[in-house]
Amino acid sequence: MPDRRPPDAVEPPDPFEGLVLDEEFIRSATVSEPSARTRMLTERWRREPPVDPGGRRWSADGPARTRRARRTRSGRPGRPARFGHRFRALSRGERWTAVLGALIVLLVVGGLLFGPNRAHTPQLASSGARAASPRPTGDQALPDGGTFAGSKCGQHGYHRFPAAADAFPTEKSTGPWLRFTSYGYQRLDATRPGEFVFDLELGSGSATPLAISAPLGSAGIAVEIEGPNGVVAAAYGLPTTVNGATHTPDGRGWLITDSGTTAHVVLPTAALCPGIDATAVATGLSPRVDGSQSITGPAPYTLTVSAADPEIAELRRPLGTQPGGEVLAATNQLPQPVAKPV
Repeated sequence: MPDRRPPDAVEPPDPFEGLVLDEEFIRSATVSEPSARTRMLTERWRREPPVDPGGRRWSADGPARTRRARRTRSGRPGRPARFGHRFRALSRGERWTAVLGALIVLLVVGGLLFGPNRAHTPQLASSGARAASPRPTGDQALPDGGTFAGSKCGQHGYHRFPAAADAFPTEKSTGPWLRFTSYGYQRLDATRPGEFVFDLELGSGSATPLAISAPLGSAGIAVEIEGPNGVVAAAYGLPTTVNGATHTPDGRGWLITDSGTTAHVVLPTAALCPGIDATAVATGLSPRVDGSQSITGPAPYTLTVSAADPEIAELRRPLGTQPGGEVLAATNQLPQPVAKPV
């Protein structure tokens, strides 16, 4: 083939000119071929992104977590990553979710969350419950009238009118009388405290009306509730609403006949002794019953409502009635039958 280069062109030197491939040159050459393990890992990583011992997986889009256990070089499962490494690998939102979840589990196991609310459990809801121990405190005026006898809390046998325990009517009682038509505990709404309410009926027990001072007796109505550990509630001078009676000529009292006269008395929870639960007392005012609602024993708490007035004794004196004195009293306890001699 003819040489078409220009006559003035200069031919570059040949880099291999004078090169001698002797034995020393061949032995001094370095090997740049990848090792067999490098080729193996390259082929594996082409199919599956690499995983580091901390549990993180790399990909073209960034790190991603994996649940696959770390493996040793021999292919056997190795020791799993420590909790601290895994926790730090979580996002901030996932960390908060894990912490809150663990906290809820601890609260549920400890009974602090979703556990029964014991604050308002009646103390006498079951026969094995123990009555609370009332603690004495000072006497104080009640918000709507009357006086809380806090200094008598825990005492046994206390009555504002000492003769009240002997003034309970019996089947053979004659003369003026007082008895319950209903009693219980109520709470109208969550914004108002609860209260004990007592509906009473009273009569003169004779054709002569009973002239008694307003509101009901010269010293007002007294209420005592006593449990196994003593008095749990006590108040006197309580306001009273009277219906079915006419006023005395001077307008300062009532003329009580032998029928149709009722009275309504309210005992606020402020008259309860410290440490006493109102619902426990309300439960204990009813007699013990069995599964068939048959009465099996007296009520755990004894309720006494009483009134005193000199006119009561004046009406009883000519009649020679029993009980005597100037006190009218009613109780929630059923009269105890008297054993007859055989």
